[in-house]
Order: sequence, then structure tokens, then C-alpha cells
Amino acid sequence: QCTKVFEYCARESAQIFGGLSYTRGGQGEKVERLNREVRAMAVPGGSEEVMLDLGIRQTKKITEMAQAIIGANPQMQAKL
Repeated sequence: QCTKVFEYCARESAQIFGGLSYTRGGQGEKVERLNREVRAMAVPGGSEEVMLDLGIRQTKKITEMAQAIIGANPQMQAKL
């Protein structure tokens, strides 16, 4: 979520500063740096959809393992 917000802020600040947001000096320096950094942060994280899919798959796998453990152990079933 933070990558999306950061990307939105960088894009909107570039809209506000216009052509100055592409310069490495002067008023647009910070905006240009934000745009470079947001790309560097977004790439290692992967796309949002891929990360969401990975999280769902891992959660499903852990849930199935927990259900198998609980099903194999009658004492745990009694406690639940």
C-alpha cells in the first residue's frame, strides 16, 4: 500500500512542478529524486497483484497445514 501512495505523491508533485520536476537542480530537485526513488522501491517489491497472490497462496498453505495437524490430533480437537 505504501508503494502505491508514494507513487501517487510523486506523480502528483510532478504534475504540480511540470517540467521543473525533471531537473536535478533548483526547485524540481526533490521531485526528480522522489520519482527516481519510487521506481527503485517499486521494482524490488514486485507488482501489487503478484505480491497479493503470493500472500493468499501462503495463507492458504498454512491454513491447510494447520487443519491437517488439528485433524490428526484428537486432543487438539477437544480443546477447540
